[in-house]
Amino acid sequence: MMWTVGAGDNRAANRPGPSAGLSRRSFAALGTALGAGGLLSACSSGDEDGTSDTAGGSAQALQFWGWVPGLEDLVETWNAANPDVPVEFHRMTGDDGKKVEAAVDAGAGPDIVQLSTHDLPDYVINERVQAITEYVSDDENLYTPASWKSVIVGEDVYGLPQGSGPTAMMYREDILQQHGIAVPTTYEEYEAAAAALHAADPNVYLAGFSPSEIGQWVQDVSQAGGSYFAIEGQAWDVVVDSPASQEVAARWQRLLDADLVKVTQMWTPDYWAAVNAGQIATITYAAWFPVQLIENCADLSGKWKIAPQPTSGGEAVAGDSGGAANVVLAGATDLEGATKFLRWLNSDPESVTKLISVGGIFPTAKVGFDDPALSETFPYFGDQAIYDVYRDAAETAPTTWTDGPANGQVDADITDGFGKVATGGTTFAQVLTDADAAAVARLQKAGLDVVGG
Repeated sequence: MMWTVGAGDNRAANRPGPSAGLSRRSFAALGTALGAGGLLSACSSGDEDGTSDTAGGSAQALQFWGWVPGLEDLVETWNAANPDVPVEFHRMTGDDGKKVEAAVDAGAGPDIVQLSTHDLPDYVINERVQAITEYVSDDENLYTPASWKSVIVGEDVYGLPQGSGPTAMMYREDILQQHGIAVPTTYEEYEAAAAALHAADPNVYLAGFSPSEIGQWVQDVSQAGGSYFAIEGQAWDVVVDSPASQEVAARWQRLLDADLVKVTQMWTPDYWAAVNAGQIATITYAAWFPVQLIENCADLSGKWKIAPQPTSGGEAVAGDSGGAANVVLAGATDLEGATKFLRWLNSDPESVTKLISVGGIFPTAKVGFDDPALSETFPYFGDQAIYDVYRDAAETAPTTWTDGPANGQVDADITDGFGKVATGGTTFAQVLTDADAAAVARLQKAGLDVVGG
């Protein structure tokens, strides 16, 4: 019963807060952020109903819903060269993601949709998406290992990855140099640097701890080789409370207990005030985050640099906070044509260039790593070519992360618990234990096969 949900179905929640892809400013916007601010646009384009009617010819147009900027132009390019497989684009806004779920369940959904990879397993379980394995059997080497893994559920491929969130450490070069602290490359050095920095200036912390920012937790567990779920045969294994997760939990617990991290909710005025005041000396996060520093901390230009995310043993491995994929939904009648379009959209060199330069994604297709946009230097970061670091991170992120049923509810359980950790009401380790037990109970109630259940 792995892929079938019973009466206890608990549908996936969207990832909360600013870590959700629709609300992030893209990494490519770094080049223009100082001249034109603003978050990723959620406003529709094309017709007033949000549909861009670019399909030509007499063939039935594939309906494609997505949110990446510039998709309208890419669809027009495709249609001009492929009149036999026309595509009609609709820009997703607001709660369109939930509308897709309801429409598919009613047999009236679009053919193709952009989707958070964290939500993909629920689409598979609820039979809202079609496998495209037979059409992409030779495509694995076109993408980074972690991004390819993100579109696989069980033994089948259910989409093509379009953007990812490899992680690196942004750091205040001036603050570390002022106190004679080397940029940490291992977590042992990281904890030592946190202690030395706070001892030198009690108002300065090496990092912040934001209880609600689940992406930072996911990236650390991902880097450690952990996950929320695993698959054994036809059963789900819940591994929220794994040794890898407990390793990350122990590190954060030591830092918090010693008052070596500043507890503050990311994205709030207080958070940005602390960053601008030099109270937070490093921020470890995904490739889309540097633009946030440019937009919210303009006066700190030239003071930030970017280094690889520290590791437990010094090996070259980075985390990934998650990404997006394009999938073919249940009800689509031209699976081969839809997959042909998606293969072009996500791996053709010219298309990938537009996805980077206009859409602002960090590419999952390796061909995108040669794009000039990823080699640009930025005055804000001391003329550093910062995407050299993120490119290496994308290629070294582990392939161990597996999303599972009601992934968003696991996120919510963890962030709810972390809120209590911040006030001393519980521990990181206990939060993992509780979230693990809750996930097992949800899967069993939904009628899914669970390892040991």
